[in-house]
Amino acid sequence: MRNAGLSIEVLTKYVELFNKGKSTLKERKELLIGQREKLIEKQEDIKKTLERLDYKIELYDDIISGKRKDFMEEP
Repeated sequence: MRNAGLSIEVLTKYVELFNKGKSTLKERKELLIGQREKLIEKQEDIKKTLERLDYKIELYDDIISGKRKDFMEEP
């Protein structure tokens, strides 16, 4: 479960519920669903950050190659 990206707190809660048996199946499932939703949000944030970085890198490539003179520094 640690490889699933769960925090220590969530893992502790999960194990606690697991040890209580089958009566906690729904609660464990909800815990995992909640963690999945948090990971999807993080994934979306990472995707947006990567897109911004890719834009900046492309901008630098254009400046370095001379395609974007509007960003060239004056000597």
